[in-house]
Amino acid sequence: MRFFNRSIFGLFLTVLTIGVLLIAVYVFKNAQDEREDRKRPRSDRERSFSVYVLPLKIESINPEVTVFGEVVSGRTLELRTSAGGKLVQMSDNFRKGGAVSEGELLFATDPSSANAEVQLAETDVMEAKAELSEAEDALLLSNDELRAASHQYELRIQAAKRQRSLLKRGVGTEAAVEAAELSASSSETQALSKRQAVANSKARINRAKTSLKRTIINLNESQRKLKDLAVKAGFDGVLANVTGVLGGLVNPNERLGELIDPNALEVSFRISSEQFVNLESVEGGIKAASVSIYFTGLDTVIPAVIERSSAAVGEGMTGREIFARLVGKNAAAVRVGDFVTVKLIEPELQNVSLIPSTASTSRGEVLVVGDDKRLRAANVNILRKQGDNIIIQSDNLSGLSIVKQRTPQLGTGILIEPRFEGVVEIPSPPKNVVLTSEQQEKMLAHIKKGRMPDGVKKRIMDKISTGTIPKSMYDRITDSMGS
Repeated sequence: MRFFNRSIFGLFLTVLTIGVLLIAVYVFKNAQDEREDRKRPRSDRERSFSVYVLPLKIESINPEVTVFGEVVSGRTLELRTSAGGKLVQMSDNFRKGGAVSEGELLFATDPSSANAEVQLAETDVMEAKAELSEAEDALLLSNDELRAASHQYELRIQAAKRQRSLLKRGVGTEAAVEAAELSASSSETQALSKRQAVANSKARINRAKTSLKRTIINLNESQRKLKDLAVKAGFDGVLANVTGVLGGLVNPNERLGELIDPNALEVSFRISSEQFVNLESVEGGIKAASVSIYFTGLDTVIPAVIERSSAAVGEGMTGREIFARLVGKNAAAVRVGDFVTVKLIEPELQNVSLIPSTASTSRGEVLVVGDDKRLRAANVNILRKQGDNIIIQSDNLSGLSIVKQRTPQLGTGILIEPRFEGVVEIPSPPKNVVLTSEQQEKMLAHIKKGRMPDGVKKRIMDKISTGTIPKSMYDRITDSMGS
């Protein structure tokens, strides 16, 4: 037992001795390393960042604005009934999509009541003419009676003068003079009565003329109503939203369809207020901008001409509404209600540069690479936004390089290692995207639940079912799906 305790104590001392020796070796080694470090000369090296930069290229650029628009009709005629009744006549072309010519009869309602009104109005006109003729004859007779009464009055005046003359010569009597004067006075009263009759006859003629004019107006109105029962095409066009059947009853002013001029189609689209001001600031205003219309499923471009801008913003709307008229043969490929892509190309800007929007702050500050590879801040004038890029005025920075993407650790005075990627170009997306079966199912379900015209929905779903869709359509659908 005593021997065992001594062995353990000896082993403990051995382990302790080895540990002390190891600690002594570690301390000695650290001391040697510190001595070597103090002998080695120190050199403090500044940290630098590897940054992508791009050279500024001064060039001439035509700014572009891409928005979405809707095809609307610039010339539309609503076809409404002027009176209620039964549809007794209808053109064979009076149906959806029917092409009609100017002046072609489209439909007509039952004219029986209107014909009766016309006949009654004609009878009233005849009665008014008869009354006028009778009044004119009465005036002639009254004038004759007035002339006779006036002549008799003159004779009675002469007889009274003769009796007074006889009385002065002592031949006549006072009674005879008085009788002659009474007779003259009676004749004067009769003449006044005849004048009143003439005046009444003239007033009767005026009333008859007024009545005749009123009856003629009623006749013209009745004839117009009868004529309006037959609705004709006001211009060459195509029918849309057609309702009503032959023999059916219609209400007054009921709309039975629309006549659309396919040669007067327009595109309505909205741009921001800033874009509108930019377009108006150039020479020629917004009408000087070139417009191109891109329609899904149509490879060619539909040219258009800006005609006007809306005078009011509209309730719940923002920006400015612009109307562009479609021109050229390709305009026949679109219909009212189609959604299209509108690209506005502004007049050329001279001495400008195209850079990524990440290279500048909202105030137009960029980081320029100096000759010593240090950064310095410079201000530029931002003229336009071009997708993910901006167009700047940078005459004083020509030939210099700027940081392509600003980050929080970059600023004035920072040392960098510049890396070049070449001149910035707007990437051209692929024309078509091939869909997987899963993508097709998701997109078809999303479009089916969406709010859009049935014709547009069917056309998009048919395009998705083919398995290949344009890149622009793919981007719009995925954006609306939120993926």
